[in-house]
Amino acid sequence: MFRAKKGKVVMSLLLASALLVTACGGKSGEAQDPKGNASADTKEISLLRPSWNNLRPASSELWMWQEYEKMSGIKVKWEELTDIGEKKNVILTRGDLPDAFYQVDWSNGELLKYGQQGLFLPLEELIKEHAPNLQKYLEENEDVRKGLTSADGHIYATPYIDPYPEGNRTIRLWINKKWLDNLGMEVPKTTAELEEALMAFVTKDPNGNGVNDEQGWYMPSGSLGWTFEQMMMGSFGIGNGGRKALGNFIYVDDNDEIQLTITADGYKELLKYENRMYKNGAINKQAFSGVDYDKWTADAAKDTVGAWNWAAIDYIGESVKDDFVAINVLAGPDGDTASLTDSQVAGASSLVVTKDAKDPGAILKWVDYFYSEEGSVFGYLGKEGVTYNVEDGKKVYIDEILNYKDGIGLGAFQYVDNVYGGYFPYIELSPEVRAAAGRKEAPVYTDLTEETLPSVMLPDLPATIQEANESSSIIADVGNYVGQMRVEFVTGTKDIDKEWDNYIAQLKKMGSDKYLEIKQTQYKRYKES
Repeated sequence: MFRAKKGKVVMSLLLASALLVTACGGKSGEAQDPKGNASADTKEISLLRPSWNNLRPASSELWMWQEYEKMSGIKVKWEELTDIGEKKNVILTRGDLPDAFYQVDWSNGELLKYGQQGLFLPLEELIKEHAPNLQKYLEENEDVRKGLTSADGHIYATPYIDPYPEGNRTIRLWINKKWLDNLGMEVPKTTAELEEALMAFVTKDPNGNGVNDEQGWYMPSGSLGWTFEQMMMGSFGIGNGGRKALGNFIYVDDNDEIQLTITADGYKELLKYENRMYKNGAINKQAFSGVDYDKWTADAAKDTVGAWNWAAIDYIGESVKDDFVAINVLAGPDGDTASLTDSQVAGASSLVVTKDAKDPGAILKWVDYFYSEEGSVFGYLGKEGVTYNVEDGKKVYIDEILNYKDGIGLGAFQYVDNVYGGYFPYIELSPEVRAAAGRKEAPVYTDLTEETLPSVMLPDLPATIQEANESSSIIADVGNYVGQMRVEFVTGTKDIDKEWDNYIAQLKKMGSDKYLEIKQTQYKRYKES
């Protein structure tokens, strides 16, 4: 976890393991095909990517890429841009495009649009021919292949894969165990027990300082809807489908049909639950405005935070993180449970090859190494004896990284690229391996099981260009309205029971029924792809 220029929090939402075939044998200094045969083809490729140069050396100077050039025989001409999300579409109007976009976020609609315009190349046949590690993974993981396949049947990008929900794919609730112990309370297992615990936090002085300064659920303003509320949807029967589905206001019901979360009876009950806790002080009164990340972490350091949501404990700061324990699921009023986790396709546009690529096959060979176990280790840890050593059978970063002034994560980032979950084209290592790299133990979550995982974890569903255009115009208005009404319902400005029918009617006027129809069509296409 780190914050770029103390402004943007860049989180690793995704952790994973690389249990694939190893790649790239042969002699150092030669380009390798997957069978280890030296290639006399392309010796240079151009890649355009986001700039991280405020945090670590430029890509051309980074140890990892200098070393991989020796290993692969391929020299990369890197172009690095800040604010690439705002510039990426303008870049497509340039006379000459880079051979590929690396770590650039393109939506499914954009991939299809530019693919059909001929700007992005379809990759499925290139993957079969030049990327055996990735091809093997797609063959063995049908959900990943489906998640990459566009509405026209083509794959226009290689993925960022995270096979492990116990890593940072899951947004979980962190509750102050020290306070629970001080009050003689157990870790909550139900929504009712959570409400009881948070009420005790704000009324019984669990930090023992004699001041009424404790908060119940407390995070930077604006976090409630996409952290706490989305996690609680699993407790109110509308959480099946995973994080991407819930982020798009949809879930998968018991009949394997797509439904809208925001119009469901379970959502109404969830809003009532939030409203009751907000009114009683169990949810912080500044949940919607007035608290930024710096204020929140400063308050946390004063031992005033009772509960909050995030993937990793480090988000709250080093001084108090050990006071909290994780809750992945809470049984709701009807016994429903489903954790807030994500599809393996953590990023569906990690490497996109353009029409101007001189040798697309060479690019696929180059990136395929990182879909092997060896390549995943290299991308995150580097090389034994250089950036890590083996201690008691575990790979541990060198002292220069472990003792880096700004923390281990940024220390590793001075050497290797794939440290944070920034949509790199590769497969994340397991939480155990990543924790061991910093001489830590990976947390064990006993409540994150096959039974508590969503039965379906959807990627972003493949959309036709028409669907993408229609749904984006609808969802912009719907999203703003839902956000506005969340504030009014939770704070009590509007009565949920009295206003619910008007709320549903307004959503219908905005096109919620049409949006649901589009999503149902996309889900059918996804299942049949």
